[in-house]
Amino acid sequence: MNEVMDQWTKMMEKMWSPWQKVMTDFPWPMKPETPFPGKWSSWFAALRSSYEINLSWWQTFMEQSEEMFFKMFKEAPIHTQALEQQLREFWEVLTKAQKTQTDIVKEQLQRMENLLKEKEEGH
Repeated sequence: MNEVMDQWTKMMEKMWSPWQKVMTDFPWPMKPETPFPGKWSSWFAALRSSYEINLSWWQTFMEQSEEMFFKMFKEAPIHTQALEQQLREFWEVLTKAQKTQTDIVKEQLQRMENLLKEKEEGH
């Protein structure tokens, strides 16, 4: 599990670094024709909306899959209480990893939006 989280953290760092570079190296005196509340705000709203839709779909999928899987598993010839408990613990780890991933992406989006606002206000 630690390896998965380390891998995710490295991926998020790779995603954040180019954004930080763009925001630092961008020629800010050349302002876009519409200020931040215009184009940037619309872009972030669309990004957040699509992310929320995707997140909602995955949460529904995980919840329904869990319920279906364990109903079917109880009928399987290999079913034992010990194995079911082990699988439920594994499912819980997957759910926690998904929640952590969700929180990280939301935090990254907020950081990008804050960085854009800071740069816009500074110039």
